[in-house]
Amino acid sequence: MTILTNPLYRPLLEIIRSARNGIVYGGKLRFSHALVINLLYRSGPLGPRMKSVLEASKDHAEVLASFAIIYKLAVKILQNEAFLGPKNTQLPKFIAGCLGSWIVYSGHFNLFHGGITHQITLYCFSRVIIAVGKILLDNYLGCFQPSFTNFAGDQITYRDLTSHQQKKLKNMIYNRSWKYFAILVWGLVMLIYDYRPQYLQSSLRHSMAYIYDVEMDTWSNWKDFLGI
Repeated sequence: MTILTNPLYRPLLEIIRSARNGIVYGGKLRFSHALVINLLYRSGPLGPRMKSVLEASKDHAEVLASFAIIYKLAVKILQNEAFLGPKNTQLPKFIAGCLGSWIVYSGHFNLFHGGITHQITLYCFSRVIIAVGKILLDNYLGCFQPSFTNFAGDQITYRDLTSHQQKKLKNMIYNRSWKYFAILVWGLVMLIYDYRPQYLQSSLRHSMAYIYDVEMDTWSNWKDFLGI
């Protein structure tokens, strides 16, 4: 039996594996993003720009790997019977997520790149809001069993719908709520950009300035206009 197959070392190997995956994922994701931004929107010598790309990739990888280590370690400890026990499957993971975020993402200890931790957290926030909405909808439909009118004009409860009809109904509500969500978000972001742009995240503000603030731009020919 080797270390890799020994159950005694399995928890430690899972932590190391999660950290490794965080490094790979964070490095690849940030490298491609930073490379495109530097090549398209920034000027100057290529060497310093490539250095900033590598630094951003390293910072992103550090954030994901550090959170993975703290989270996995905290879960292993909290799931021990001496603490919350293995039966509390959700609570240890919630507490571990909060602990890892306090150390890595909150900026309390100022250990990691603030811009990257903000971006990741805001990215997750939008996904959490959408997921919570879907969870609430599923619980509402399952618990209260509301009735709907079919094409024949008959009232039919949610439980009496076929699985295909239930899925179709959920997708219809998801799509409709997404429309309102998208309308509200983009209405607010354009309002804030016009009213108090300094409160928007810097990369969002710069990208919006590049796309929308063209009133003062001048073009002497089509080549200048198209940026060729």
